[in-house]
Amino acid sequence: MAHRIAFVLVVLAALCGTGASGQQPAAGRAALHIVLVLDGLRPDSINATDTPNLHRLRSEGVDFASSHSVFPTVTRVNATSIASGMYPDRHGIMGNRIFVPAVDPKRAFNNDDAKLLLRLGEHITTAPSLAEILHGSADRFVAVSSGSTGSALLLAPRAPGGMGMVVNGGFTPGEQVAFPKEDSAAILSRFGPAPKKGGATEPHDEPVAWAMRVLSEYVIPELKPRVVISWLTEPDHTQHAHGVGSPQALETIRRDDAQVGALLKRLGELGLAERTDIMVVSDHGFAQTVLDVNVQQALLDAKLLSAEESDDVVLASSGQAMAVHVKGRDPKRIAAIAAFLQAQPWCGVVFTAGGPGTAEGKVRGTFSLEFVHLGGHPRSPDIVFTFPWSSARNRFGVPGTEGNIVSSGATGPVQVETANHGGIGPWTVHNTMLAWGPDFKRGAVVRAPASNVDVAPTILHLLGRDEAANAMQGRVLLEALVGGPDEDQVPVEMRSFEVENGPYRAVLQASRVEGRIYVDKAWRAPAEAAAR
Repeated sequence: MAHRIAFVLVVLAALCGTGASGQQPAAGRAALHIVLVLDGLRPDSINATDTPNLHRLRSEGVDFASSHSVFPTVTRVNATSIASGMYPDRHGIMGNRIFVPAVDPKRAFNNDDAKLLLRLGEHITTAPSLAEILHGSADRFVAVSSGSTGSALLLAPRAPGGMGMVVNGGFTPGEQVAFPKEDSAAILSRFGPAPKKGGATEPHDEPVAWAMRVLSEYVIPELKPRVVISWLTEPDHTQHAHGVGSPQALETIRRDDAQVGALLKRLGELGLAERTDIMVVSDHGFAQTVLDVNVQQALLDAKLLSAEESDDVVLASSGQAMAVHVKGRDPKRIAAIAAFLQAQPWCGVVFTAGGPGTAEGKVRGTFSLEFVHLGGHPRSPDIVFTFPWSSARNRFGVPGTEGNIVSSGATGPVQVETANHGGIGPWTVHNTMLAWGPDFKRGAVVRAPASNVDVAPTILHLLGRDEAANAMQGRVLLEALVGGPDEDQVPVEMRSFEVENGPYRAVLQASRVEGRIYVDKAWRAPAEAAAR
């Protein structure tokens, strides 16, 4: 099996390594580059009725019909990838929870809290972000976020030291709302403290509105940045609580769209409407929760975990994906845990460390962590696994279901309103991406795969910084740019890889463009298919 997969990868490299065309569009004309991140917005949520402004941008600009979230499909992984153009194996943010012994030697920590990330000092991330690359130049970088303090900081991890600027009302509510600190006082004096976020089931629209006011009334007109990342934390919270397609989710998406419309109007008032490039992305998709899995209890019952607070096996949850860190990277224990997981009906696809140039992990029946850019880093887990997904529809008629990790209670099917993300099904991997402005084609649909990791290199290319862009793992989306290759003449190779261990069988589908691999989806094959 390993030799067959490796051969396919060699064929892919030969067919696709050189790209579609030698055409290289020149540096961009825009004076301002804005990346709008709408947290959790599925591309099928955009329509002319509910989101007229986003629909207009997509219709007039470039629609990326095959855009990908970075796996695990969670916020902090993708925030870091959007800002750095790198995958987790380079930037070091492996999930929404990560295990770093310097922070806690026995437990993974939730990196939504900037204060915990700041304990890592200059090593919050291990790859430079746009803020650092642009530091010291005339191309000023500012991030404005209504998300968690952790996701905000990951957009400019060294802003506390003066590399770039990041605004978030929750850093120290009412006291500090930006890094560097000197920028915070000016924002507080003018806009006051950010409104408190709602509870678990309440929308967070007011913090979104505060952050967008700071962006449109202060950051853009007075600081005059060249690059902005603006993070709108909805509809993520509302979809978590009420599900995709719920009346509550649709309402908060409408309010997001109104914020986008207000920003477009403000750009017109400032004379920037024709001189601004806008990319709209979401960090991930969403899927209805239909299965709860108490992984910790399952491992305790199987005596593969000695105690809840033990450091022999440390679990790090990313919602629909779980990372497992084994003390000393003991290969026998890793293999035993992987085999146990494959025997569980609630387990989806399993990843372990693999060899170079192969999609298969060293443990039988697993895919390679390196293939999905999660291996080879000091913070890399030893195992990552997902849960089963389907294209069944929820009660609002929206397709996509998946299992979900819980910290208490029993494992089994559930009927709940809640939805989640983190997994490797198409409904969480497929994210929103569109682009509009003087440097992007008009009325184009790009069907070649793209990813959040491609945002930063594309912006750097438009700034005339190709050396920095080419050093990133993402690629410049040339086919979307004015003067770039025909968007329908981009060579794309798609392959499905299979692994098995007895009755267990799993499939991973990936696409390759210009030497870059995009993981489309992966799933556990039904028992009857594995038996054939």
